[in-house]
Amino acid sequence: MRNQILMIILGVITIVIGLVLSDTIISQAATSGSSTSIGSFAGAQSLNDLIPLIYYAVVVMLAVSMMAVGAAGFAGVGPARNRG
Repeated sequence: MRNQILMIILGVITIVIGLVLSDTIISQAATSGSSTSIGSFAGAQSLNDLIPLIYYAVVVMLAVSMMAVGAAGFAGVGPARNRG
């Protein structure tokens, strides 16, 4: 039962840390595109605008996956189930 609770807690911690760091990561991504000349093609700014969406999607999917593994362990299936 300790593994299941640990996975759920780690999922919550992942969301909290991801959201706390989001402002820093997104501001760095926005400034790096202009200072490193990502390119002069028409879609360069559009690609840079996708960075927040991709970041949030990765953080949420990672955290929800971790919590789902813990919840599945409570149900007796998945990698976090009790084997004893």
